[in-house]
Amino acid sequence: MSGKSKVDFYKIYAKAHNNASDLLSEAEILYEKGKYARAYFLAYTGLEEISKSQMAADVATRFIDEEVFWKHYSKHDSKLNGIQWAYIDANTPPYNKVWVGPDRDDVEGISASEPLWEKRQNSLYVDAMDGAIKSPKDEITEKDAREIMHILSTALYRIWEVSGEFGGNQIGTKGFMK
Repeated sequence: MSGKSKVDFYKIYAKAHNNASDLLSEAEILYEKGKYARAYFLAYTGLEEISKSQMAADVATRFIDEEVFWKHYSKHDSKLNGIQWAYIDANTPPYNKVWVGPDRDDVEGISASEPLWEKRQNSLYVDAMDGAIKSPKDEITEKDAREIMHILSTALYRIWEVSGEFGGNQIGTKGFMK
């Protein structure tokens, strides 16, 4: 028997979810300081953590097999594919509205761009291609950071909605994936 089979998937779910929430908080701090590239990176990483947490919850609730988790949990592309629901939700009413205050009616429509691996890479590394040098500051805009933070925020909110606040009492994707 491998050490993998002794893992408490509920704990993975909870810890990865909490880490995603922390990553969003830290991304917001960087965003407020004008550090958009790093804010983008942290929010993107938070989406990967949400994907991992939901996959672990699906194992804990026996919605998917443990081997599926071990096959995909450390692969960036698999985790990004597993979080597409958050991108869709972030672009769908009512989640595509962001309150900007001070009145209740002060909302801004948001049309979040799809999280891209290339943008994640561009948010960290200087790159030289075809005689051009690209830096994270030049590649990731305020809008990019705001949009991916919105996707992560939407994912956390949707999980909160289905995991109990509105009577869902369900962890994992089974609660909101139709």
